[in-house]
Amino acid sequence: MKRQTVMIVDDTLANIEILSESLGDDYELFFATSGAEALELVRAEKPDLILLDVMMPGMDGYQLCTMLKEDQETRNIPIVFVTAMTQEEDEIRGLELGAIDYITKPISPHIVRARVKNHLELKRYRDLLETLSTAAERAKKEFLRSVSHELRTPLTPIIGMTDLVLSSEEDDEKRKYLSLVQKAALKLLGIVEDLIETSRLEGDGVCVENLPFMLRPFLDGIVRGLDPLAQSKGLQLRVTVDPELPEAVSADQAMLYKVLSMLLGNALKFTSGGEVALEVRRAGGGSAGEMLRFSVSDTGIGIEKADLERIFSDFTQSDGSITRGYQGLGLGLGLARRITELMEGRIWAESGPGGGSVFHAEIPLLIPEKAGTPR
Repeated sequence: MKRQTVMIVDDTLANIEILSESLGDDYELFFATSGAEALELVRAEKPDLILLDVMMPGMDGYQLCTMLKEDQETRNIPIVFVTAMTQEEDEIRGLELGAIDYITKPISPHIVRARVKNHLELKRYRDLLETLSTAAERAKKEFLRSVSHELRTPLTPIIGMTDLVLSSEEDDEKRKYLSLVQKAALKLLGIVEDLIETSRLEGDGVCVENLPFMLRPFLDGIVRGLDPLAQSKGLQLRVTVDPELPEAVSADQAMLYKVLSMLLGNALKFTSGGEVALEVRRAGGGSAGEMLRFSVSDTGIGIEKADLERIFSDFTQSDGSITRGYQGLGLGLGLARRITELMEGRIWAESGPGGGSVFHAEIPLLIPEKAGTPR
């Protein structure tokens, strides 16, 4: 097994010798006698642990620690201060800067060996857990990708053949059973499509394509697709657009369509009476610039305050019980979050003022520079 590496940073050679004699038999050692030299060496060698003196000319230990913790490449390297500064406030400062331990001089070889051994063992376990976590995440993505495509392959002919038989079958009883098969297959296909989209968004190379389009016709198209569901439940589905908004905006139409369809479809699913409303207006205007906010409100079952953030995680529903009244994998809102973040926006939920809930999705308000021919 490769020996772990320890860097000793101290401007006093006698201290370096004591530490070297204490650790040299068990670890590979690097040395630096100044903060500037140590900074360059740490970035090149990435040691497993740093023993750092505080009082050094030029860049002192506190300054070096701060710089290492601010650098993404070195921030996770454990740092142990070894110093003659024995005041409690000095130790507190070192720990607040991100050091994991504080050893005072004169140096005790036994204490140094024990503490270095313990910290490096902990680091070894943390590295192992991180490796296992990465491998598990990679395996999960591959599993989702593989299973999703394998499930979609047999579903396509099932749905197609059912349509074909339904178009020619005259027996009402048989048509009833075939319609149940068709609905179940379409529901399963929707779940599979969500799984495929989840695995796709977790991969590399997903690009946002912002192109101009007419906002109101775009929203009307979404509503037309959901009108049959709203009518079947006796719900009113309405859209309100701020008249001050430009007629044309730029965004990734496909991504925005998916997010709004998910939010509206989710609201219709969990609402048994009343209405579902989509309101579109300007928001922000601060350092992040102007945003285009889409707010979907409903008069449905509402969401517990404790669940308002949790519901945007994958495979999560507000009611996680097996016997819940609304079935599904809980992927829709997780997908909506991922897509909105890809579009440099954000998404969140609130409890409705008189019951129900309100979902907000914001994306940057991009106005086409030229009045071309928006789609």
